[in-house]
Amino acid sequence: MKTLTMQFLNESQKAVILSIESPKDTLDAAAIAAAMNALIASDVFTSSGGALVARKGAQIVERNVTEFTV
Repeated sequence: MKTLTMQFLNESQKAVILSIESPKDTLDAAAIAAAMNALIASDVFTSSGGALVARKGAQIVERNVTEFTV
């Protein structure tokens, strides 16, 4: 499973993480930056430290799980 993890800074300069499961395979850095800018501008998310004010980073994490019957 892939997860897009977007890291923002809030008004208190603390990190806030938003994660989205199963992002499109065609995403690139420009598209992710544009989406993050749109989230900041829309002001729809807030945190204990205030609104999101800046991008900090982003990554796509791929996780593989193998289950065993024991």
